[in-house]
Amino acid sequence: MDISYLGNGSVRISGKDIDIVTDPVAGTKVKADVVTWSAPEASGMGFVKLADTLLLDDPGEYEVKSCAITGVPTRLHIDESGERGTAYSFDVDGIHVIVVGNVAGKLADAQVEGLGQADVLVVPVGGGGLTLDAQGAAELVAQLEPSWVIPVHYDDGVSQYAVPQAKVEEFLGEMGVKPEPVSKFRLSIKDTAAETQVVLLQRQGS
Repeated sequence: MDISYLGNGSVRISGKDIDIVTDPVAGTKVKADVVTWSAPEASGMGFVKLADTLLLDDPGEYEVKSCAITGVPTRLHIDESGERGTAYSFDVDGIHVIVVGNVAGKLADAQVEGLGQADVLVVPVGGGGLTLDAQGAAELVAQLEPSWVIPVHYDDGVSQYAVPQAKVEEFLGEMGVKPEPVSKFRLSIKDTAAETQVVLLQRQGS
């Protein structure tokens, strides 16, 4: 399985027989079997989909090409109450990937149980009142205890946001690491990590 960063909060998860894109950047055309959105207001915003792409923006349980997908309702960081957001978990090639989107903070026990144990956690870190900031993201990592964590939604010099986002270095500082950026994260079911590893991905074209 490969994971690449498409800018903003978007990643591509590519398994042996499935391609998933989460929270695609507005105005892009993405080739994928499944596209998910973590916030209803972003669903389909300027997105050009392919005819056979399955679009998901609601909680629920789905199965596509033997990939189990679970959506769990969450409170968005911009909301004071309610659960308009959706965090997703994906079982791809035996690897459990969780993408939380612009979640408000730590998750309730029921939400954690619904998402399952993360092998890989994709978490926004830019803050600015729009997403988790570096400290909040680090606290969520500590709660979910993934083997690998991929930061997204930060000032990468290219992505555009409604409000300024912090540099990823703030999150790396909270985690006490200085990883070298890579173009793609490749992981197999045989790979293990004794403690949480931070994977810093270079932004790719969509």
